[in-house]
Order: sequence, then C-alpha cells, then structure tokens
Amino acid sequence: MTLTPQTRPITVSELDIVRDLAMLIWPKSYRASVPPDQIDMLVSQTFDLDRLEDDIMQRGHVYFVIHVGRVDVGFCSAHLEGTRIWITKLCVMADFRGFGLGKALIHAAQDYFAPAEDVVMCIHKDHDPAVNFCLRSGFKIAREIPSELGGLTDYVMHKHMPQAQNLAQMCAA
Repeated sequence: MTLTPQTRPITVSELDIVRDLAMLIWPKSYRASVPPDQIDMLVSQTFDLDRLEDDIMQRGHVYFVIHVGRVDVGFCSAHLEGTRIWITKLCVMADFRGFGLGKALIHAAQDYFAPAEDVVMCIHKDHDPAVNFCLRSGFKIAREIPSELGGLTDYVMHKHMPQAQNLAQMCAA
C-alpha cells in the first residue's frame, strides 16, 4: 500500500508540531554548515513558540505541515509580499527527502497564495543539500545577503512562475 502525502495549513494552536519537527530536523540538517556551538541556540530562537505565533498573527505567515500516513514529516512557512511568495522555513525529515515532499510544501504555499508571480527563499550558502534542492526545483541564485542568523551568508533563491503571468494577462483581457 502506498501512502499519499498530505499538506495542510495549521493553526496557532498546532505550532508545537513545527517546533518539535524543527528540533528533530535542524540539528542534523545543519551540522555541516553551522558551528555546533550555535545550533542549539539558533533552533531555540528560530522556533520559539512565541516567535512562531508572531509570524502568523503579526507578519502574515502561514505554516504548512506535510504528513505521510499519520506521521508529520515536514513543514514550511510562507508569506506574501505584493505578488511574491517568501518561503521562510522549509524542513523535511531526512528519511523522507527525495520523494518530492519539499516541492509539495512549496506547491501548497503557491496554491494558497495564488496567483503569485514568483517564489523566493533565503538559503544558507554553505548548506549544500538545500542549495541543490532549490536549484533542482527551478530556483536560481539571485544574490548573497548576510543571514538573519548572524555571522553567516545566505543565498536569495528566486523562481519565476510564468503561469501567474499568463493568468494575469488572461484576466486583464
């Protein structure tokens, strides 16, 4: 029997799912690109429940969780700025990578915020698996910026969505 992954937006009361997944995923995923003495502090700060709640309530973010069977295996956070979707967090458990779940989370955000013209993510420059995922998913490196995590450098990864442009042209006609 094949289990079909399901994505869904979550509510503020479910943010502990995101925090718990991040505590499992982040330290393993970033150990090669973030100094070990910084990982625990960064995870604690980035995925503090009050901060996640502020993302939703004050900054307009939507969190999506993806589950396979009855197990939550990943999440993303996204928000809309004008016609641009910003994916601010994207994490999938290591055992579930390579099955299109990260792309499914990005598509969930695209569907939620349709019609947007492009999607942007900031990815730690030295996090090769994440950079490679973005490149395979059609993103291009737009520029480098200082990371919000301090002392690190991020790539701004950009993906234009031509179908949004075609839809906008059809609606204008």
